[in-house]
Amino acid sequence: MSEIVCSFRTSVSGRVPSNSQFQRQPEILHGSAPYASTVNCLATPTASPTTPYGKPGPRGSVPIGWLKHIFLEGNTLWDALLLNACSNIGQVLLVWPHQMANTGITPGLILMVASGFISSWTMWLLLILYMQRKHTLMGKDQWFDDLTGKQRLAITQYHEVVGFFGHLWLQHFAQLLTGISLLGTGIAQVVACAGNYYSIDQTYSKRTLELIFGGCLMAFTFVPSFRQMRILNIIGIIGTAFTAWYIVGESLRAGIKPRAYEQNAAPKSMGGFFVGLSVLANAGHANSLEMVDTLYDTGKFIYGYGGGIGYAYFLVISPSVTANLAFPKQVSLQDNVFGILPRSSTKVAAVWLMIVHQFIAFSLYVLPLLFMWEKLIRTHTKAWYIRLPSRLPIALLVWLLGVMFPYYATINSFFAAVTAPFVGVIIPCLLFNWHYRTKERQTQCPIQPWRPLQALNWWPIFLLNVFLACLYLVAFTGFGIYFNIVNIVKAAHTFGIFPACYQCATKSG
Repeated sequence: MSEIVCSFRTSVSGRVPSNSQFQRQPEILHGSAPYASTVNCLATPTASPTTPYGKPGPRGSVPIGWLKHIFLEGNTLWDALLLNACSNIGQVLLVWPHQMANTGITPGLILMVASGFISSWTMWLLLILYMQRKHTLMGKDQWFDDLTGKQRLAITQYHEVVGFFGHLWLQHFAQLLTGISLLGTGIAQVVACAGNYYSIDQTYSKRTLELIFGGCLMAFTFVPSFRQMRILNIIGIIGTAFTAWYIVGESLRAGIKPRAYEQNAAPKSMGGFFVGLSVLANAGHANSLEMVDTLYDTGKFIYGYGGGIGYAYFLVISPSVTANLAFPKQVSLQDNVFGILPRSSTKVAAVWLMIVHQFIAFSLYVLPLLFMWEKLIRTHTKAWYIRLPSRLPIALLVWLLGVMFPYYATINSFFAAVTAPFVGVIIPCLLFNWHYRTKERQTQCPIQPWRPLQALNWWPIFLLNVFLACLYLVAFTGFGIYFNIVNIVKAAHTFGIFPACYQCATKSG
């Protein structure tokens, strides 16, 4: 049987055509007749029923039910928006009020807005590198990795893109950082579930609740990939929207306290500022390229990313500011905003919706870590009944660490300070500069910059990248790590490890 592969018309110099010219030119390997049609080569190839991503919907070779297509097949621009909105909201909605009190309201707002633009910029750089790698591998007939040469089985990850353009040591360094980032965020979800529930029911200690909810979270390690998360993302976004406006309403009902803005307008200490900075200006991309890999048209991912970031910030800023104005003292001491709000039926509903969202966020952040584990033990191309259970050792490790160190905001900010500067900014900026340093490579770029920047030989892009890399290296990696380590040591000294209760003084009324 003839096999169809993707080939490119390149010049003698090996120049890859521009994005608009990038058309799939199928050739029959064991025949001479050219194929009549062309297919956009930027689109992710149709997956077979045995791939990690599952069947792609009506365009696949096997018909599936329309319900499955509507609720599970997540491979469009809207799915990119849902994925990014869901992953960016849940991690910060409950902890940003506390971190804004650390940085000060005005500096915190500036950091949030600046971080949104910076993370969108570095995501654009990463997307270009992802597409350049994809184009190169397709040109060498190395993209499709199944036995037929027509399907893509592997899930592209951050460290693989970095290693493709850098050295092997850089790939291992990037893999270590993304692994730490994903591990820390997974731990935060275990702790958040227990902390949220404890704010409405103090019958059990937080440690017991972490054991209970950690066990429930194990079920979400069996989600095959991001393409099966459409309905979960919709549920998560509904839950976070309800919770955000509940916090705003409860804060307004409590009333703005006299001189509240003056109390939290500026940082209370240098250490508090850099701890808050680690969360408020977090531009991490530890799970972004797995999201890119789910789309058929990967070039449009940046629009979904920008839309998701914009929606997340729109939803999170209002409750963060109003909570600081209504509870200026309490929010400085309690790292989970649920801990300062009085018990009510609305709060109970919000807590349960956020717990459901934490389950979903656990999948969003732990799945890439599980993909790494699958590749390490070589189960990533096996049947689902082998591949999915093989994930349990890593999931159990996340559960254990969550019970050991239940310092919610402290864990969040520490892992952000350690990993986000490199994963989110330093590596993308410097790697982009290094790869596209020559004119020939600039002409091969799959997404060409704005024409005036091309006229300036890309120097504005390079200078901006160097500035951002230096800024994050000093502010995050230097000061951020130091003050976060001080915070963790202080918390461990005060509460110990495996504490039965952490920040349990506040009782719901």
